Amino acid sequence: MVGLGALLASSLAAQASFVSLEPPSSLRAGERATAVALIDLPTDVPVILTPRVNGTALDIVRGRLLRSDALDPDARPLRFRVPLVARSAGTAILRVHVASFRCEGDECEPIEEEASATLRIQSRD
Repeated sequence: MVGLGALLASSLAAQASFVSLEPPSSLRAGERATAVALIDLPTDVPVILTPRVNGTALDIVRGRLLRSDALDPDARPLRFRVPLVARSAGTAILRVHVASFRCEGDECEPIEEEASATLRIQSRD
């Protein structure tokens, strides 16, 4: 049974979250803003970050970011600026999808994770 416990603990550790999202603190219709995505992965793996939005109140300025687009591509965690434009008052859900690899020795497997944040865009008034 010790082997099963170790396997379960290893599996849970492998599922630890590696992406988080910091939305802008406030946003008004017509404004530009930046959300920050934090990705905690080893420095030797490729990273693709794809932002998307649910709702019509918010637009994403840039649709795909790579490790080289991070503020410091060699940092851990990586910090990505996700440029946004508030189109109108309302609510939108900002999502960032991250694809990369997790490697142990010479064995690598693809991994994906998503983080989201609800943004409330206020009117211009």
